[in-house]
Amino acid sequence: KTTEHLCSQLHHHKEELKFYCETCQLLICRDCTLVLHKDHRIADVSNIAMVHRDAMREALVCAQEVTSKLTRAIDAKDKMAEKIETSRDNATLIITQAFEQLHQTIEERKKTLLSEMEATSVSKTTALTLQKEQLMKMLDEIGH
Repeated sequence: KTTEHLCSQLHHHKEELKFYCETCQLLICRDCTLVLHKDHRIADVSNIAMVHRDAMREALVCAQEVTSKLTRAIDAKDKMAEKIETSRDNATLIITQAFEQLHQTIEERKKTLLSEMEATSVSKTTALTLQKEQLMKMLDEIGH
């Protein structure tokens, strides 16, 4: 038996730690149960070990279940993030294409309007020039 399993109290002659004081949560020897821990709740170490082992098993199973749930939740969040990124990329492409088409349509309309304006301007300038020439001709005829 190693000294780890023997009582360290001076007058207990290195008694083996066979009991557990539930009140103090300490391993104790038979002599300690009679003196230092006499009014405390005392249990046999083997019983306490089984209780704690069972509790540890339950805690481990619970921890494994929680870990599994958390892992699934993390995976689900990763998939959602991927979907959001894909949706964003698709929306960016659609918006960009729509505005490029809109820009092209506006540019075409601009060219058409400028061309029509130029044609109208030329037509009116030509008409004015002809009218001016006719008026000058009439003026010449009057003056001569």
